Amino acid sequence: MKHIAEAILAVGAVLILGVGLWLYGGGELGDGTGSPDTVPDVAIDPEAVARGMELANSTGCLACHSVDGSPNTGPTWKGVAGSSRPLESGESVTADSAYLFNSIVDPAAQVVTGFAPSMPATYSESLTETEINDLVAYIQSLAG
Repeated sequence: MKHIAEAILAVGAVLILGVGLWLYGGGELGDGTGSPDTVPDVAIDPEAVARGMELANSTGCLACHSVDGSPNTGPTWKGVAGSSRPLESGESVTADSAYLFNSIVDPAAQVVTGFAPSMPATYSESLTETEINDLVAYIQSLAG
């Protein structure tokens, strides 16, 4: 019984140490370099990427967002995932999956500097959560 209690204490200590180190490092997931601004925050599903690319074409996203870095009405999607985004509010935010998802469902909440808040706010009604996640996966695939 004593060995079991010692094992539980050791596992607990390791967990506490790990969480403490994670929080000390900023609580961000990334490539281990302390710079989460340069990598997407999740593994990308190739099937979700393909569905997202099809949705981007069929819903008109690419009329305003480029995928090659060229300027357009909306911010380019090339390299956006994982990058720091300067906002009109003066703040900046990392374009992680939550930011990308929220930018689709509530586009006026965090407008990128230099762009007008012109994206329709109806995608949360016209797309399913899975479809929005597929768009996010497609955007994340353009990070490299």
